[in-house]
Amino acid sequence: MDLEDQGFIAQPYIELDFTLQEGDGFISKTVAFGGIWSSLHSQHTDQGLASGTPGVSATDVWYENDWYFGVAFDLAKNFNLNLSYWEFTSPNDGFGTSKNLQAKLAYNDVDAWGGKGFALKPYGIVFIETDGKAGSGSDEGVYIELGIEPTVYSFNSDSAYPVAISVPVKVGLGFSDFYEDDETLGFVSAGLKLSVPLAFIPSSYGSWSAYSSVTYYFYGDGVDDFNKLAGDGDDDIVAAFGVSMTF
Repeated sequence: MDLEDQGFIAQPYIELDFTLQEGDGFISKTVAFGGIWSSLHSQHTDQGLASGTPGVSATDVWYENDWYFGVAFDLAKNFNLNLSYWEFTSPNDGFGTSKNLQAKLAYNDVDAWGGKGFALKPYGIVFIETDGKAGSGSDEGVYIELGIEPTVYSFNSDSAYPVAISVPVKVGLGFSDFYEDDETLGFVSAGLKLSVPLAFIPSSYGSWSAYSSVTYYFYGDGVDDFNKLAGDGDDDIVAAFGVSMTF
């Protein structure tokens, strides 16, 4: 859903992972995790809308703050099952709190391609609204996302700064009033993503990388109707740049 397309938007996040178990069995690894994801908007998007006081809130730029926790399992070498709880909140009262459950199954298919580095990396997500709304529909519903992100080209692979170009493709589907008018198709997106490690940063400060991407979104009728109410009924092209660090 197109919630803001003006001004500057920053989306910082942090996640902590704790390995609980590793071995050679069917479940080769178990990880507990938790994190926080935020969206900061220079336009003060929908400030005070949910509380009935438009334009008034104590945290005007802090549009969204999500927190989550869960457990992930590496299964049969190439599968990963991720089970989690998510709560979406709006510090600037732009929307009401939404509580949700999510299951994600991902498959690392690199071995199916001869271990040459290419992989489709398919995944599927089932996301269930348990209280409040994340989608645009009238009642708690179910969202399903299917996607791939194949790396289509790599260069400088022998240097300290290998560059990878991938093509993420996703489809988002809604059921049981997840989207407005109980429409099934939420969106289809396709894009290009370029990523590179920041090897000039000493490893003692963690493993740093940067990416840039451009993504095209085609919206289904339910999302398109919602976006028209917000003043934008067209498909979108979204550009992004990000930096991440793991340690």
